[in-house]
Amino acid sequence: MKKILILFLSILIIGCTNNNKEQDSTIKIKDEKAQKISEMMKSYVNNSFNSSIISDDAIIKFNKIEMTKTGFEDLVNTHHAMFSEISFPEGWMETVNYVGNDVKNAGGKYSDDFGSIWTSHWSDWTAISKISGDTISNHCYFGYKWENDKIIEVSAIFPDEAFNKELAMFMEANK
Repeated sequence: MKKILILFLSILIIGCTNNNKEQDSTIKIKDEKAQKISEMMKSYVNNSFNSSIISDDAIIKFNKIEMTKTGFEDLVNTHHAMFSEISFPEGWMETVNYVGNDVKNAGGKYSDDFGSIWTSHWSDWTAISKISGDTISNHCYFGYKWENDKIIEVSAIFPDEAFNKELAMFMEANK
């Protein structure tokens, strides 16, 4: 009887311990979502941009500029009108599922991301200007927020001084 009581108490303690386990956020490297982004960016480089993984009403921000999905697609066309030999390597990509209590309890706008999935992408964009002939290179970061199998938010951060200079020359030349 004593052995049965000890076994019962052991099972009860182990059961209670497992039920209180905190959920952890997960990080995956080069997962299926990252592969979809890689394919989209290859289509950008090849001037056959396939944005089908981006939601039609996605929020897209490039530094301080906000645009629609159509604006993003138009920007790709502008890039190819302005530059040749565009390179955007896969770089480093990781997908994070933010479910840990650390996120839930972060406070402010960050706690709103509890349960969200983001793929982060670090790379180096390089191209040759068709106007100045200069090679432009930018280290950049892209964050892609997912809902099911669609990207619902894109946040890109990169130095844009050289690009803005080329854009001004491009706009002047195409008046």
